[in-house]
Amino acid sequence: MIGTRAELSKDLESQLISGVLQPGQKLPSERELGITYRVSRTVVREALSGLAERGFIAIYPGRGSFVRAPQARDLSQPVVRIATNAGVTSRHLVRARELIECAAARGAALEANPGDIAQLRELLKHHTSATTLADRVSTDLDFHQRIADSSGNPVLTLMFGAISTFVIDLMYRSHSDSLVREIGDPLHIEIVDRIEARDPDGAENAMRRHIVLALEMFGDDVDRPLADVARDLTGRDN
Repeated sequence: MIGTRAELSKDLESQLISGVLQPGQKLPSERELGITYRVSRTVVREALSGLAERGFIAIYPGRGSFVRAPQARDLSQPVVRIATNAGVTSRHLVRARELIECAAARGAALEANPGDIAQLRELLKHHTSATTLADRVSTDLDFHQRIADSSGNPVLTLMFGAISTFVIDLMYRSHSDSLVREIGDPLHIEIVDRIEARDPDGAENAMRRHIVLALEMFGDDVDRPLADVARDLTGRDN
């Protein structure tokens, strides 16, 4: 008998981590889990909700709960909890992004296939047509994640995923400034052009110019805690 939410969550989490429960697999119903573990449906519901919040499962009303495939961005939440107290600034993040994303752009120029290039260009179309601040940030993040995914180096994918929440904050600051967008967005096209041309030096250079734009144009915000900068902007759209 399990008896408590914590014990039920621990048992299900163990099955998820060990692979007993595979991505895409549907979990037993709340009723079935309650019978199996001899707990109330309320306890089951709370345990499933906790697993969903932590990214282990996805809950679809009327359909049930399904095992969720791990994603690189799942790493960002524990990183954020640890790093927020360190007062991460735009300057800190830009320097970290240089290390990760310039290497990713170089790798993509060597490893990306035609499907990767087509997807990058499609993401740029979505980004260009975005009309809200939130949509511009979302499509921009997807674009940069895709470059990391195309680099042929899964460690770069994981590293970008781990800092993605901070990158979102930085992108809110960038996309709230029309001048930054005016200069930065064309560099997206240049990055893809250099990747498609199999030009690793050119791709790396274009990515670096794109990323360090924040240091040149953020003014005093560049050394403020990034979370504070984003908090000032997330209620604004332009």
